[in-house]
Amino acid sequence: MTDLAMTDNQTAAMQNAAQALAETRRLSGKVLIDGQLRKAQAEENFEVIHPGDLSVIGQAPKCGKADVDTAVEVAHKAFVKWKTVAARDRGRMLQKAADAIEANAAMVERVLALDTGNALRTQARPETGSSIDLTRMFGGLAGELKGETIPSAHPDVLQYSTRDPVGVVAGIIPWNAPLFLFVAKVAPAIAAGNTVVVKTAEQAPFCVLFLAEIMNRELPPGVLNVISGYGEDCGKPLVEHPAVRKVTFTGSLAVGQAIASYAAPKLCPVTLELGGKNPSIVLQDADLDLAIPGIIDGMRYTRQGQACTAGTRVFVQESIYDQVVAGVTAKLADIKLGNPMDEATDMGAIISAEQFQRTLHYMEIAHNTPDARVLFGGQRPSDPELGKGYFYPPTLLDGLPLTSELCQDEIFGPVATVLPFTSFDEMIVNANDTPYGLAANLWTRDLSRAMEYVDRIEAGFVQVNQCVAPRSNVSYGGLKMSGLGKEYALDSMLNHFTCSKTVLINRGTPNPGL
Repeated sequence: MTDLAMTDNQTAAMQNAAQALAETRRLSGKVLIDGQLRKAQAEENFEVIHPGDLSVIGQAPKCGKADVDTAVEVAHKAFVKWKTVAARDRGRMLQKAADAIEANAAMVERVLALDTGNALRTQARPETGSSIDLTRMFGGLAGELKGETIPSAHPDVLQYSTRDPVGVVAGIIPWNAPLFLFVAKVAPAIAAGNTVVVKTAEQAPFCVLFLAEIMNRELPPGVLNVISGYGEDCGKPLVEHPAVRKVTFTGSLAVGQAIASYAAPKLCPVTLELGGKNPSIVLQDADLDLAIPGIIDGMRYTRQGQACTAGTRVFVQESIYDQVVAGVTAKLADIKLGNPMDEATDMGAIISAEQFQRTLHYMEIAHNTPDARVLFGGQRPSDPELGKGYFYPPTLLDGLPLTSELCQDEIFGPVATVLPFTSFDEMIVNANDTPYGLAANLWTRDLSRAMEYVDRIEAGFVQVNQCVAPRSNVSYGGLKMSGLGKEYALDSMLNHFTCSKTVLINRGTPNPGL
């Protein structure tokens, strides 16, 4: 790349950041309730930073019970009318909302990159596109909200079931893919006839608020509401509110367990998409032209490893171990770490000081583990510009025992471990030796082994010879401690955002006067 091209990229990056900053400043201090951006009732705000340079990009309201009550009451009032709107009409509004997002996609992706530190080209733009696609898909599926006619034991009795909205839905979303996960909760809930109150992640509230503002142009007031705040102050009263009849959450295991306990006394159903410590497995007959880039994609390095599906435990059959390690490390050198707003950047910044320190903590453990080797990365970048933010390079380790915290804990940073194996059976046992069961990936040319792996692996999202991110119309969710329920497909809308009535009508006897 020429110096002139680099200058052009840097200039464009500065323009992108300035435009996005203007939007975050406009949204600063606001919530979205009853179709309008408004000042929150909460008097306190908290600062939101851009992870790339730690600059303050705005302030978000530290909402408490008063704002929660207002948002839920507005949503409950809107539900009374929204549930009577024909399902296909609700779907058409959602599809128009998707069109509105698409028309504003360039600004949406810039605000997303500024908010999260994710690279514009490799993450913010694809996530915006996926969010549009998911919104449009659920809009099209609204007409599938139908019950069943059930054969009756008595010829004079009509027996059928309905699909009805549950009421006010509380959505609590994380910061790592905030737009897609926002849409994954909001779009099926709204299509099914529910109204929604979403609590944003405190680390990345503006991109969600901006997206919701755009969607609200096509929705009746009160159908979609967005507030911000911390878990105990805002999330807990939202989940506990008596008018909330469904809770959907993506985040950590500990918080998911707490949310389930808050919802339990009122028997409120919950959907939980929690963590993972996912295996990527390479057998000796694998096509390495597929496996090596697939492993790297699976590590989710271009999201700084901040993905529940990241394949951070790489099991490689011993006979090809050195070849795979050499291939992976060679390609890791091509990943460009840099300014998230720059089109040339592949990998941006870790979201927050807490997550950055978490990565450093696990790397300290690795550096202090006998026989552990850093195959790539492992040190903060020397570039002074990158030193201004939460940047850490893609890192690959080996020589760690399976009992190490790096092989057991979800680091949620750009750190993966590679482990050799000889026995397929032993590898399956080790791959399953985790409380999580979210995702798993295998590379092999052996169909029989692939089918055996599918049968024996304990994961809810299983792939062979690829490791793509979850997407629309692919049912996604985990086993064991990775959560409850599936998302992103028709079954999630039907199972999580509707309730059912069973109806029996006895035709009785004809009226003799007619």
